[in-house]
Amino acid sequence: MSNILSSSLEVNPFVGEGGAYDSVRPAYPDEAVAALIEAAQRARGADALGQGGPLRAADIGAGTGKMSELLARGGLLVDAVEPSEAMRAQASSIEGVTWHGGVAEETGLPNDVYDIVVFAQSWHWVDSERAGLEAARILRPGGALAIVWNQMAVSIPWVHRLTRIMRSGDVHRPDNPPTPGGGFAPMTLTQVAWEDRMTPEQILTLGTTRSSYIRSSEEGRARMQENLRWYLYDHLGYAPGQQVTIPYATLVWLTHL
Repeated sequence: MSNILSSSLEVNPFVGEGGAYDSVRPAYPDEAVAALIEAAQRARGADALGQGGPLRAADIGAGTGKMSELLARGGLLVDAVEPSEAMRAQASSIEGVTWHGGVAEETGLPNDVYDIVVFAQSWHWVDSERAGLEAARILRPGGALAIVWNQMAVSIPWVHRLTRIMRSGDVHRPDNPPTPGGGFAPMTLTQVAWEDRMTPEQILTLGTTRSSYIRSSEEGRARMQENLRWYLYDHLGYAPGQQVTIPYATLVWLTHL
């Protein structure tokens, strides 16, 4: 699999992200964040020597900090690790989040510190064996590992066609758990169904944040945007500025040491 150690556009396209990611990529539903906080609380309970102080999370491949911010608002101290300067530059400054330029396979974080390590929308970029070993290194005994994916609900035909036009990447299936290295217990899954609302113009911008768009030629980019405009305005019949309700499914995979 691709290794986000590299700063090249081919291996890590988000070094070339143009600045729209934070404004149009969806955040995560409350139920998914609550599942992560509960897992961190359970992990702290399993470590009798680590009862004091706030829960600590490492958010790996943190992007612009969408998950980091939600965890911090939930009371956790978060170390956010993100290799792309372009992505870190879009992050808001929020108390409780400390930023680091690192990668999943070599975070630079200390041993045995974190109650939970989270990969939100980033696991598909990493070497799963090495990233799991690194997560195990930085977790407390009994600590939790969470792998989270937000994806449009492709079981709905019009949504599936939208994702195909947008070339929005792999669909992560609920019957295919991640396989990290590091000796973790079998994964458990929580699924959350929810909806996002965007204008057609925001969906067009969302398309420009996909790795396939960032890597594409100018001709390929123009073709994708033209196809999206046809689908949203002509085929589906939305007017400029009209709200489009997009069904999502969030997969929260959890395991522990």
